[in-house]
Amino acid sequence: MALIETTVYCNGCGVEITWAPLYLNKQHYCCQDCYDGRPCECGSRLEDEDEHRSTQAAIGSGYPS
Repeated sequence: MALIETTVYCNGCGVEITWAPLYLNKQHYCCQDCYDGRPCECGSRLEDEDEHRSTQAAIGSGYPS
């Protein structure tokens, strides 16, 4: 089986979608809020997750962050 890597961006807010997107009307959305045209907080959540992952990696490596 061939793996195809693609980057999917939300048609509402533009955030990179790293989870299963909503696919409606041939467009990808990160959440119901974006689909409905409302502001969302998905970008902030992704930044928090990235920060958490990098902190955990620094702790696991024994180096201070």
